[in-house]
Amino acid sequence: MNLKQIKDTEDPYGDLAKLLDIIHRQGPDNPAILEELSYYKEFHLAIFHQFEEKIISALGLFYKIKTANNLYSFLMQGFGQEHLEDHGALLTPVQASIRRAIDDKQFISISAPTSAGKSYSIRDFLAEGEGDAVVVVPSRALIAEYINSMTRKFEDNKGVMISSFVDLVFNARKLRRIFVLTPERSKDLYKFKDRLNIETFFFDEAQISEENSRGITFDVSVRRVKKHFPDAKIIFAHPFIDNPEAQFSKHQFASEFSYGHSYTHGSVGKLCIVKKDETYYYFSPYIEGGYKKVNYLKFDGDFRSFAMNGLHTILVYVSKNSIYNETFRNGFEGFIQNLPPVTNKKALEIIENIRHIVGANKPGHVSSMVELLKKGVVIHHGSIPLEVRFLIEDFIRGKHSSLCFATSTLAQGINMPFDIVWLENNRFEGNASERALAFKNLIGRAGRLTEAKIFDYGYVFTNSAKLFSERIKTPFTLSEQSVIENPPTGNHENDIKELIEAIQNNTFDDEKNIPMSKVQRLSHPLVLDYSKNFLDIFYRISDDLRESIGGLSNKGNRDNAKISLRQIYEASLGRELFKGEENVFNQAIDIFFHAAQGRSFSEIVGLRYSSITNRDNPMATNANFSQPAHKLPDSSLEKAYSLFPIGTPNAAVSYDSIVYDTYDYMDQVISFSLSDTLIAAFEIYWEKTEDERANDIIELLRYNTNNKKHILLLRYGFTQEIIKEIAEHVEKIDEDRIVFLPSIKNTPEFVRKMVDWYLPD
Repeated sequence: MNLKQIKDTEDPYGDLAKLLDIIHRQGPDNPAILEELSYYKEFHLAIFHQFEEKIISALGLFYKIKTANNLYSFLMQGFGQEHLEDHGALLTPVQASIRRAIDDKQFISISAPTSAGKSYSIRDFLAEGEGDAVVVVPSRALIAEYINSMTRKFEDNKGVMISSFVDLVFNARKLRRIFVLTPERSKDLYKFKDRLNIETFFFDEAQISEENSRGITFDVSVRRVKKHFPDAKIIFAHPFIDNPEAQFSKHQFASEFSYGHSYTHGSVGKLCIVKKDETYYYFSPYIEGGYKKVNYLKFDGDFRSFAMNGLHTILVYVSKNSIYNETFRNGFEGFIQNLPPVTNKKALEIIENIRHIVGANKPGHVSSMVELLKKGVVIHHGSIPLEVRFLIEDFIRGKHSSLCFATSTLAQGINMPFDIVWLENNRFEGNASERALAFKNLIGRAGRLTEAKIFDYGYVFTNSAKLFSERIKTPFTLSEQSVIENPPTGNHENDIKELIEAIQNNTFDDEKNIPMSKVQRLSHPLVLDYSKNFLDIFYRISDDLRESIGGLSNKGNRDNAKISLRQIYEASLGRELFKGEENVFNQAIDIFFHAAQGRSFSEIVGLRYSSITNRDNPMATNANFSQPAHKLPDSSLEKAYSLFPIGTPNAAVSYDSIVYDTYDYMDQVISFSLSDTLIAAFEIYWEKTEDERANDIIELLRYNTNNKKHILLLRYGFTQEIIKEIAEHVEKIDEDRIVFLPSIKNTPEFVRKMVDWYLPD
């Protein structure tokens, strides 16, 4: 039926009876069925209420029905009870099917729509396990999501340690360890592989295997898991993929031990809205020609006013560039201005903690992100510092936010649903299939699946019904051949060729986490000289790095030390850096030098902000050049370009942009791009010279400090931003145990919450 027929039907009761019969026989295997249900609830609410409990039962949402009020629901609840007995939870049919597959097979690869509960059932399986487990996710943003959800799952269990990096500490406590890692960080597992009992690897959002650059890192991590943990259970999960079983042929997993299936069953409906000629309309992307105006149905009233009436939560999809140049608010200023200030005590504590972490509590450091939080408005993207992201997601979960401006980070599977998704921006990265997949993942955030005994649905607003309809119908299939066997060509070809060949030829050095060919180049006498030159400068005054490399008088020493590190890095690549790469490298090392001198994240942001805005040179009116962070190496980064366009007035420089860029430098450049190579170089230097200064610089590269207590606190899972606050309350810490002083009880609540798990029962 078309939309007009649904609205004008004379027999909504008969129509719903037929829909219920279809769902009972085949399940909600088509999003068009959920859309149709949503329209009946939108236009015929009283009649829909008569069917609502039966519809919930037919959808398999058994957990929503505590007590059945009709015979059909009572009988259907029998399936839910069966799942409860088998798995300890009222699972949906999709979740139950996934659990059976995980219980029966070693290799599992599944696909299901957003909000189908696939990750929930897999997390439950991980929670019930006895051995160690590893969750691999594509972004730091998803790490925040998983750490939070797993921490809540085990909040009363001090026998499970959940960590976003690989280490073995707290050995005095009998622990089961769950690591939540990006593919890049999974490399750290192999230092401890003989001391860990890893039973399960869960690769969520595994469609990143199709991306050119990150796909290689992902596939390499899968290959290394297969090689070093041959008995472990390996699970892949994807959204909206037609052939998830392709992961088995891609990595040569035995078919007799494998289960692959693409589930199309959803549980939340969506109504699509478009604006045409100053009028808002409903449209359906599932009917033939549904994007054409002739098939629209007029929305009764102004959808913008409906969305912003204070009763709905809204996710506005914007570009990252609009967040950096602060144009993302365009069109929403009036709504934001009329929002009441946040008054909830817990919400205000979260805001204050964020303000402290990013340095917005210092004079002149104005953070739009913090100011918007005071109105309950959230900004969410991948360059927000991880600890801030934890707090922001707590803020959203606490229902303190009604409006969220987000980039494609939320399209990567972060479970933060909203009543309305507003597509202010239609640009997604990748080819047509990849753009369509990211789009489907994002609109999957529309409509919150609640615990209430109701059928849930949400709204999606777009300014292009045609593009929306094209993307919703565009399929996504995984390649059956890994990018390792079929590497991409182009600018990045030489950057990744050596890694691919090392994996193919089994010449990857697991101890040093780099190809053996790179180990050979870093062992050259010239590189050993570069290493010595650097250490001679850096530890010129061995017990005081600020005296050694800090301050204006040491600029020449810093520059020479930087040259030595660049020579080491270029030797590892076998080529010189391009100008853009060199700028990124130099800025990253400057930030590393600041961190090595003990400066906090907020202090480093403040120093960069002062430098870029000429705080010490009031005669200079325009912002200084600063190359934005970018992963290295990247042969396409031939030319220099600035974070702020040339001619940007100092007053127009966004403090938040420097917060985000600094975090990207510390995370994407120093941690992911440079540290492995530089650590390997100094390990080789130490092996040949036994110069203890090499171990000191390795510590700094790993932990940004040589303070032994701070290093151990970092290894225990506390973040760089708060270890100074915690350190003074630590009585004793080593690899086996951590003991706090009674004064820990006098710290702020967010600190007490962080340390609670580490305290004895």
